[in-house]
Amino acid sequence: MASEIKLQGVDDLLVALRAKLQKGAARVEKNALKAAGEVMVEEMRKRVRVSNRTSRHIRDDIKVSGVRTKDGIKYVAVGPGKKTGWRSHFLEFGTKKMAAHPFVYPSFHEKRDEALQILADEMRKGLGG
Repeated sequence: MASEIKLQGVDDLLVALRAKLQKGAARVEKNALKAAGEVMVEEMRKRVRVSNRTSRHIRDDIKVSGVRTKDGIKYVAVGPGKKTGWRSHFLEFGTKKMAAHPFVYPSFHEKRDEALQILADEMRKGLGG
């Protein structure tokens, strides 16, 4: 004797559940990317040279951007903002009258593994693992 149970609305429920999970995963991904970016920000702020002038310093303008997407890949940009970003390349690469005092690449090189570990930990924690 075969019994058949027909459930109505299951497809709608599955669509709603998938949408909710995707929204939650997007939030987790955003938080993880920002947390990993903050590690870079701290290191850059430690390494950047600061003048004795009273103008806005690059160190005070280093921040993590909002989450961006390029070719389907999400990322955050870390570095000086628009107000001081134009000056940062002078420090990073030098000029003909000033030696280079790089802070972006050394910070990335030093903290890359830690940032990746934080990214993995935050994703795992956010997804309940």
